[in-house]
Amino acid sequence: MRISQLVNYCMSLPKTVYFNIRCFGFCEGIKLPVFISYKVKFMKLKRNSIEIESEHKSRFMIRIGFNGTDEIVSKKALINLENGKIVFKGESSIAAGCAINVSSGGFIEFGKDFSANKNFFISCNNHVSFGDDAMLGWNVTFFDANGHPVYKDGKLKDNTKPICIGNHVWIGSETHVLKGANIPDGSIISYGSLVSSQLKESNSIYGGVPAQFLQNGIEWKRHNN
Repeated sequence: MRISQLVNYCMSLPKTVYFNIRCFGFCEGIKLPVFISYKVKFMKLKRNSIEIESEHKSRFMIRIGFNGTDEIVSKKALINLENGKIVFKGESSIAAGCAINVSSGGFIEFGKDFSANKNFFISCNNHVSFGDDAMLGWNVTFFDANGHPVYKDGKLKDNTKPICIGNHVWIGSETHVLKGANIPDGSIISYGSLVSSQLKESNSIYGGVPAQFLQNGIEWKRHNN
């Protein structure tokens, strides 16, 4: 472990203790299931705004704001739970520079073994769900709403639609995922893609702007598997 990492971990302990007790109450919070970097700013944090739905809870099983690809410069990190909820279903790792905004009653679900590299950005006003073993590169962005009202012939269009990410999905760096997107199990989304529709075929590669089917019969593994 590098000295800089050790210093970061030590400096993060006071904020980690406060964060956990604030979210889970003293009895559960003192077990410290979430390890959060001192560099992460959080807003509107309250009891039950974050939940862990796992039979096997352990200390620091969720890590937020640490590490990531060294060559990528991390942005300012923020978690804003203005009016929404986040659920973790197992161990998760979200690297430095993350920005997570949940408002308008939005709901984010992270499946088991979720990981996101630096500068993961998600704005949730409806529902964003990740299956188990989802892996995201750096600078991956999610929006499940338009951001501003859009009208057609004087009628308000659907401003928000859920985003659904399946199990064992690898989303390449610099990808944007927009409202109504669906990525099926086993998929790979290539670098710099834009996903704005419901992709159909599992175990396939998709890529482009907008993302299109490229190849099927694909399997992928993490380096540590």
